[in-house]
Amino acid sequence: MAFFYFILFLLLIFAIIGAVIYFFTELTSRIKYFILAGLLVGWAAIFAYSYFQNKKRIERDKIYYEYLHDKYITCIDPFGKKVIVNKQNFNFVSGTLVFMGKEGSRYEGLVISIDKCKGE
Repeated sequence: MAFFYFILFLLLIFAIIGAVIYFFTELTSRIKYFILAGLLVGWAAIFAYSYFQNKKRIERDKIYYEYLHDKYITCIDPFGKKVIVNKQNFNFVSGTLVFMGKEGSRYEGLVISIDKCKGE
């Protein structure tokens, strides 16, 4: 998220510089339009990045909600096999967003990223 704010800050700085160049210099119209187009592409890229990150966050929240309410979640382990994740066999590690096999279960030591899971 800090990267996003950094890029947003840089685009704001470039927008200010672009506005000064556009209105107070004797550059050709072609160069001015090129600068404007670059700024618009940058803003569109930030919008797309934010949109898809929010979509991914909502999907992760949905999967976590299902896990908390003892529903079964279908995941793909690092070896490509389907695994059913539930609270009886897995713990959720919020710092790294992974499900980790509980001690004593047949999944002990198995680590599955929440990104490799699908909710109902």
